[in-house]
Amino acid sequence: MTAAGFQVTEVADGYQGLSSIYESRPDLVIMAQDLPVPNAEELCSQLRQASHLPIIVLGSREKGVDETEMLELGADAYMSKPPALIELIARVRSLLRRKGRGTNTLRGDSGGGLEQRTSRRGNGAGDLTSTEFRLLSCLMLNEGRLVPYSQLVSEVWGDKPVSRDCLKFYVRRLGHKLRLALASPGYILNQRGIGYRFRRTI
Repeated sequence: MTAAGFQVTEVADGYQGLSSIYESRPDLVIMAQDLPVPNAEELCSQLRQASHLPIIVLGSREKGVDETEMLELGADAYMSKPPALIELIARVRSLLRRKGRGTNTLRGDSGGGLEQRTSRRGNGAGDLTSTEFRLLSCLMLNEGRLVPYSQLVSEVWGDKPVSRDCLKFYVRRLGHKLRLALASPGYILNQRGIGYRFRRTI
């Protein structure tokens, strides 16, 4: 891939993949069907809920993998492992060209390649910032579970010291944007003094 002019970042599991997406804002994701935690099905679904980032899944049809299931979860393409390099490169270029022609996506504040799914509806529904996207992704990956304040701060800001008031400010702003979004994936519930919980829109 690098010989074809692409910059490639390799990770060992889904959590490292999410961290890399937060930091490098890639133009496309290639994931293995047998990805360790979170598994490919969960990661693909959550990424698609939060962004229009093109996703290619590499799996094995000989093991009974349901290609249709991955496509329904949001993958843009499914290829058998190991894919022919020339075919993989062609698929990557095709998806990037398609992404470049898109007009219904919003970019985060870093100017990078990761696009946000949130739509506009009147004033105040603006783009998700990179911090808001990290926050939403963390909450969505823990859908239905209470995420303590300390865990959110650690996963969104890392070692940077951030006050609880700062976290609350970002959660309120993110919640406001979700309420204004035409295609909001869900909403955020606060359990006072403990943390936040994400609930998918029915």
